[in-house]
Amino acid sequence: MMKPEPSLTPAKTDDLIVFSNQYDLRHDMHAFMEYVQEREVKRSHRSNELSAADAKRLAKLMSFSSALEEVNTSGFSKWVNYVDEVALLFEFVKYDTEGIYAGYTSSEPSFPDNYIEVDSKRYEEFIDLPLIEQEKKLLDILVKNYIDGKNEFYITSVLGRLSGFSTWGSATGIMPGLDLAKPRRFLIEILQTCKTDVWYTTSSLVQYLKKHHPFFLIPQKPRYEYERDAKDGRYANFHEQKEKWGSMEHVQERDADAFERVEGRYVERFLEGLPLILGYIEVAYSMTEYKGSLPEMGQLLAFRVNDKFLHVMSGEIMEPMVTVQPNFEVHVESELYPVRTLAQLTKLADVVAKDRTSVLKLQKKKVLTQLSQREDLDVIRLLENISGQELPQNVRIELEEWIGVSEAFTMYEKVVLLEGDKDLPDIDQFTIESISPSMRIVHSPDRLFTHLEQKELIPLHIKHGSSAFTPLPDGAHTVFPKLDSSLSKSKAGARAKKPVTIKREVQITFHFPAKELMEEFHKELLAARCPVAVDWSKLTLSFARQYESEIKKVSKSLNQDYTIKIEDIA
Repeated sequence: MMKPEPSLTPAKTDDLIVFSNQYDLRHDMHAFMEYVQEREVKRSHRSNELSAADAKRLAKLMSFSSALEEVNTSGFSKWVNYVDEVALLFEFVKYDTEGIYAGYTSSEPSFPDNYIEVDSKRYEEFIDLPLIEQEKKLLDILVKNYIDGKNEFYITSVLGRLSGFSTWGSATGIMPGLDLAKPRRFLIEILQTCKTDVWYTTSSLVQYLKKHHPFFLIPQKPRYEYERDAKDGRYANFHEQKEKWGSMEHVQERDADAFERVEGRYVERFLEGLPLILGYIEVAYSMTEYKGSLPEMGQLLAFRVNDKFLHVMSGEIMEPMVTVQPNFEVHVESELYPVRTLAQLTKLADVVAKDRTSVLKLQKKKVLTQLSQREDLDVIRLLENISGQELPQNVRIELEEWIGVSEAFTMYEKVVLLEGDKDLPDIDQFTIESISPSMRIVHSPDRLFTHLEQKELIPLHIKHGSSAFTPLPDGAHTVFPKLDSSLSKSKAGARAKKPVTIKREVQITFHFPAKELMEEFHKELLAARCPVAVDWSKLTLSFARQYESEIKKVSKSLNQDYTIKIEDIA
């Protein structure tokens, strides 16, 4: 097929209904994958659809609020179902799509215990690709998706409004042998010749195809499923009707407007399908009530392509541009959803806004959590590598302080403290860290509890309050208080006085006259790995007296810029 060089007619859209896709399929597919990775998702027994509860939760994660409105109104979302289908096409997920027929009288399949399984390896390999490669794979998989009648002739696009031809007779004639990926790619090639932000009439595109590429969709000599179908001609699969439930007549190839009635209808439905779903184009519909033969024709009157489409087609999509701001915001600018970059950053920051430029804000708690979980993590280097530039000085100083705090303690989440005999069976698989032979930090407490019961032990779950320990039953071997602990202590005290030693630690606090000097002092202390408590609001640094010699060294190192005198507060 020759390279298309159409001369399309510009359109005016003042009296048309303009529609653009507010969803971002890339974002929503990744939101879907994150959701199904984090929980067990069981599909409906009868329809094999997502449950209403899962559909609603997923709709809240989508990039446009219309999905949630649809679920609240109808109990499901066509867009969420489409995202689910795309994940299945990629084989990121797997579940039974055929079902079983339970009993001789079953006319419909059922899907018992049909859970979504995730292929994490395949998904991770995909998101590790450059954005342009991800986009090419997404485009390719949608271009090839026309199995089981899922094509523009018969199915209304998830975002479309035009109905399809009747499927009556679609298993015969030319349809089974029609390669729809080829015309889709050809139409995409034609769209690449369009200028951005210029509206073109759909009719001029149809007339160009009719004149120069009349067989772009249906070959001049198509392959028929059955030889006897050849007598009915190339258009025998396409039936029109005056009313929705009226009698049907197939389009005759000899009719002067046969191309417009078949290929023309296809072009309209293609435009409101794949390129609209991917956010490559906008479309405009007639405002006039349609009164012609069904399915509708001449209703999608205009279209225009955007920069993103042309950049994707030319391979000019740039990788995300990341900037760390002095106010601890991280700006991520990208034409396509930067899933890998945001996956890294959301572990350290909260999302403030999502758009072509996403805005996140670094959070101390998240940073400390990551530092506690990954000993090899260098937060500063990570952010500088992602952004390709040095961090603002105040951000670097604050992060260094957070890192210093993280080195003083380890933060654990979703764990419990296990106290028990040192030789408990198969306990190492749950152990995160052993504190003593009889005490350890463990994960998965529910599974551990079941495991201990299966070993014919008697585990006891105790939840302590935020301000005091919950007393354990009398007779428990524990370091924690027991129900009779106060009585035992009073008796023991009556018999003998218990010797105790209270240790004292003296803290020294420096009050600085200016923030600039305090920042330099603080930076030198961090370099010397001296633990220090910082209060920027009061301009104070506090440290244990045992580090006073290190403090004097730091003070001496700053003498070339300052004459420092230290005096006690009366």
